[in-house]
Amino acid sequence: MIRTDCRHFPGDRPCDNHKAHQVTCRDCQIYAPRGKTVLIVKFDAIGDVLRTTSILPALREAHGECFVTWLTSPEAKDLFIGNPFVNEVLCNCSEYLPAVLSREFAVAINPDASPRSCEIAAVANARTKHGFVASPMGHIVPLNSAAQEWLTMGGCDQAKKENRKTYQQILHAICELDDASQHIVLNLTASEAAAAGHLRQSLGLDRCKPVVGLNTGAGGRWKHKKWTVTRFVELVEMMLASMDVSILLLGGPAERERNEYISSFFGSHVTIATSGTVREFIKLVDLCDLVVTGDTLALHVAVGLRKRVVALFGPTSHHEIDLHGLGSRIVAAADCICCYSANCQRDTTCMDLITAEEVMGAVVRELGVAVLAGAAPQMGISVGEQSLKHEPWPSIAGS
Repeated sequence: MIRTDCRHFPGDRPCDNHKAHQVTCRDCQIYAPRGKTVLIVKFDAIGDVLRTTSILPALREAHGECFVTWLTSPEAKDLFIGNPFVNEVLCNCSEYLPAVLSREFAVAINPDASPRSCEIAAVANARTKHGFVASPMGHIVPLNSAAQEWLTMGGCDQAKKENRKTYQQILHAICELDDASQHIVLNLTASEAAAAGHLRQSLGLDRCKPVVGLNTGAGGRWKHKKWTVTRFVELVEMMLASMDVSILLLGGPAERERNEYISSFFGSHVTIATSGTVREFIKLVDLCDLVVTGDTLALHVAVGLRKRVVALFGPTSHHEIDLHGLGSRIVAAADCICCYSANCQRDTTCMDLITAEEVMGAVVRELGVAVLAGAAPQMGISVGEQSLKHEPWPSIAGS
């Protein structure tokens, strides 16, 4: 007899346990019925997809060993590798539409007010729904007061600025879940963890030095979430002059030119770590003891991996980001912060106002915490004193 309700059985082929050990359903010790089925609809953006994983532990607490199907974008699919709470990730229309239209779910969750997500949630056959659905007229319908509050923030700039709740608090309220445990769920696989030493060696990183990752990009939607190149150059110069660390310039193909320019001032004293896939990026962040980043995917990856962070905020809400005690926020001293504007008409943007000295102070504090926690080797920090011998750096005026 084939136990077709087992969560390990793919349907069109033998399960992995049978192929590896020739175990039959009659004798199988890992048989696990699907139990309650849960649908989560969360497509974009990739950083938001990652931080939405924070509902998964509370979902397990509320519904037991449920079978979770997550609909997302192809770019976000690999975030779920190694995630013990998600059983199925569907990212193509040809995959998820048959699933949504043919199955019955105990719970359907759609935390986004985007038309596509709302229409999918509307047609899903679920006994309980949380978040948003589309009406027959195509209107967005919030399903409880927390969803209404989130919809108001999305449609009113002033409401967004006045918000003091974290995204996780808002999300758990939308899903009617206990928000006591709300950490991002992100794991390396066993093979990725085992290969970390080789990756570190291939990048030429000294095992005896803490690693500081500088994430220089911030996606394309909000241009001014990125800190300026000039400020990054100033920060690197300060770090090399006052602490014995390895510096990784993090980013993907879009940041290659930016990182090569920063590196041109310092030569072999910094390492460019370009990632082509999301898993490569996660593995690079995992090498770091501290990550300096704007409000973007790198921030959520670093927090998910329990790294120390220095997070820089300008056009987006710093109140929505929960660092879980893992770092420092630096918020631009501007009256227009949290504007969520794609472009800025001011000569000096909010991110321009964050100085290298501010960030350097936070780097020193957070690295000190990392060392005390045993996350990094012992190091000497002597701000204001020369502890690393190097040639004079080229002028950065006008960069």
